[in-house]
Amino acid sequence: MNFPENGLNLRLEFFKFIYKRQLIWYKRFRLSQPFPWTIDPILTKYKILNVYRELDKGTLYIIDKLNYIKNHESLFINILFYRFFNKFGLYENLNITPFERFDLVLKNQLNKKFKMEKNRGKAIFNDAYLIGGNKTNEPKYSYILNILSKIDNSLITKIKNSSSPHNSLKLIQEIQNVGPFLAYEIWTDLTYFDFFAQKWTDNDFVNIGPGAKWGLEIIAKGNLRKNEQLNMLNLLHKEQEAVLPRINKSINEELAWNTISYKKAYSNIPFLSLRNIEHSLCEFRKYWNIKNNKGKRRLFKHGKR
Repeated sequence: MNFPENGLNLRLEFFKFIYKRQLIWYKRFRLSQPFPWTIDPILTKYKILNVYRELDKGTLYIIDKLNYIKNHESLFINILFYRFFNKFGLYENLNITPFERFDLVLKNQLNKKFKMEKNRGKAIFNDAYLIGGNKTNEPKYSYILNILSKIDNSLITKIKNSSSPHNSLKLIQEIQNVGPFLAYEIWTDLTYFDFFAQKWTDNDFVNIGPGAKWGLEIIAKGNLRKNEQLNMLNLLHKEQEAVLPRINKSINEELAWNTISYKKAYSNIPFLSLRNIEHSLCEFRKYWNIKNNKGKRRLFKHGKR
């Protein structure tokens, strides 16, 4: 499939979406302007995540909580712990700090703390994605804690020193109940902390999830095979450098992309990394579906990030 002409208008719509969503972040957090930060009715009313994954509330939280940890085994187990529960304020809710190792004593302490949270009627897991597979009679949190207690440092070392990003992702998936989606979340988090011996960043590798696949197929106006998905994503990644610097003029905005882009992103500044293009495709799919009266939607509460 030749992509340069196919879906050209929708590729421009994708980049306009990226610009408008990032402009909201810039006006809100850099210029401290009051709500609303856009005239786009969808972005004003509905919850659409930032185009930079690093700016998501939960990702900012875990970066802040773990940025002082130098031991790679400790870093890995804390990221795995956080992403299994994926709950903002996880450490504060449990009244703990990031841990050096996950041992039996800690597991027993956490079981008691999670039980107390559940008895108070508190949500234990974030419902952004589901962690299944518990076929035991024990609570889901206990099931997850048992998985964490079985992580061997030798596996963490293999992941750290893997021969390729793809191989490291496959090794992460060897952990019980870690599928492709969760593995890629963990893999990306690890790049923010300079975990890999090869210094991989989130611009070195992409694993296309279902949401991004559907976003690509909206732009392509049809189904795409795996190799076609990757080709189109790489095309968008390359095209952004020509399109984003002038996209503001096409929608009568004064602020240029170089001004509003996130200068503390972990790679490919001032543009989006491969991971952030993949992430933005998921959000573009939500935006497009709402615009065309399809799919689920969540209202935006502008008191939150």
